[in-house]
Amino acid sequence: MLTSILKSISYLFHPLLMPWMGAVYYFSVTPEYYSPLKISYWLISIIILSVLLPLVLYFILNKLNQAQTIHLKTSKERIWPLLLNSMIIGYLCVGVFPEPLCKELHYYFLGIVITILVGLVLAILKFKSSIHMMSASGTFFFIVLLNLHYSYSFISAFVVFIIMMGAMASSRLHLKAHTVRELVVGLIIGVTPQLFLLKNWL
Repeated sequence: MLTSILKSISYLFHPLLMPWMGAVYYFSVTPEYYSPLKISYWLISIIILSVLLPLVLYFILNKLNQAQTIHLKTSKERIWPLLLNSMIIGYLCVGVFPEPLCKELHYYFLGIVITILVGLVLAILKFKSSIHMMSASGTFFFIVLLNLHYSYSFISAFVVFIIMMGAMASSRLHLKAHTVRELVVGLIIGVTPQLFLLKNWL
């Protein structure tokens, strides 16, 4: 039962879903007006580019023996997926959400790119930081910062952030996917770019 719950957490907050979840939250709380048609177009674009395209690329990498399993268990297996994903999120940052348009999302995606590139460098150096923790911590901390920006309940959002990070860490440890050190590094490189870029959109 516990294993099933913890596995569900890993799948529900999968790294590929995090950019979409961050954007959904942004559009649900921003006072800026965007037409429903435009929001639908943006959210569908994110799903296609950050979820479906990486899956297609994974299967190609799998056929080329560059990725043995979808869980990317070794640091070597992570190099190509992280590199390709940085390009995809980079396109979302500058091609779909340029700075004058949805400034908060522009810097959110820029923060994701920085996080991915740091994770890529670590993978090249043979260190396997937690991609789940990188993506979840970056997205949930962005949500905390949005609440701060719009003067919503910062404390409540921060408590949710702590709970979600604890749940994610427990899930990855219980499933023996990562060590504590790999999770802590993932948390740091997920949160730091979002915090560093905060001054650009406050």
